[in-house]
Amino acid sequence: MKKLPSYRLHKSSNQGVCLINGRSYYLGPYNSQESLDKYHRLVAEYLTNPSFGIEKNRQSVAESVVMFLKHAQSYYGGSEFRNFRRALAPLVELYPGLSIHDFGIEQFKATREYWIRRNGARVYINRQAKRVIAFVKWLVGEGILNPTVHQALKCVAPLKAGRCGCREVESVTAVDDETISKTLSHLPGIVADMVRFQRLVGCRPGEVCKIKPGLVDRSGAVWVVRLAEHKTAWRGHVRDIYVGPKAQAILAPYLNRSNDAFCFSPAECVAQRLAVRRSKRVTPESCGNRTGTNRKESPKRKPGGCFTTGSYGRAIAGACRKAEVPVWSPNQLRHAAATELREREGIESASLILGHKSLDVTQVYAEKSTKKALEVALKFG
Repeated sequence: MKKLPSYRLHKSSNQGVCLINGRSYYLGPYNSQESLDKYHRLVAEYLTNPSFGIEKNRQSVAESVVMFLKHAQSYYGGSEFRNFRRALAPLVELYPGLSIHDFGIEQFKATREYWIRRNGARVYINRQAKRVIAFVKWLVGEGILNPTVHQALKCVAPLKAGRCGCREVESVTAVDDETISKTLSHLPGIVADMVRFQRLVGCRPGEVCKIKPGLVDRSGAVWVVRLAEHKTAWRGHVRDIYVGPKAQAILAPYLNRSNDAFCFSPAECVAQRLAVRRSKRVTPESCGNRTGTNRKESPKRKPGGCFTTGSYGRAIAGACRKAEVPVWSPNQLRHAAATELREREGIESASLILGHKSLDVTQVYAEKSTKKALEVALKFG
């Protein structure tokens, strides 16, 4: 939160004054009601307006980006903030000193071309372009840009498949159980349990990372994990993960900790890995390095208390390379669970377990069963 500027006496003029961002604002006779009212209005504008003190007609693209990123860090946070930072980096590189009022369709297309020249995938470039438009929309909402700029950028058609020369990426598909099984033997015990748990319940990678004992309701035959933070929380949606007997057996050993501790901990994972290495040690303790003496006292990176989607994915990718199988991502476990649920129980049941509000979203995750299609063709074809 911003620090409140103080209301002070300017002795030579006997006026109230406050200093904001290096600029003094004179408010009228000291301690008068008029002066105090003006001070409170000024502070309210300073706290709510990211562009306070910047002359709007002279504001540059770089200044606008910095303003927006300060807003995005508190409003979005996490991975979406990092996505915005990457999306707006070309604007700062190409047009740092350009007045934001001169930013238009030509500059927007040049920014998009920046990603094309770097061999970006078409879907990725379109997503980054949408974030640039969202940045412009925010500037309109702050009264910095004219609404016509936002409307003009929305008229620029997104890149179309086969018509833009950009590379295409394959859509995310389900990972088969045989590949998962080969990968599990090369994963640390905690990460392997995360994979098994996610494959059974079909939750998102970020959701399995954030499970805490205090979020697990064990009063019924089916446990319910109600997450406080999840992908659609900002929409007011409630996300419940339903944990059946098989998944309960995996999760139960990780519930013997404080309610606010994360069940799956990278620090514990590293400790387990070191313990295994120590158990396999051939050199006697009296010879060579004693356990722990070759560790850095203050390493740059220490294992945290919670896995991120990035660290979870990197652990799986490393195990895939050791197992010599195609690298797959944690999100493919959700696709695999969705496909199996749809085939066995129908799309409505799959939608309930996955936590989707629309069946159309479930269609994206649940691949159509080739086996079912073959059976129908054999019967009716």
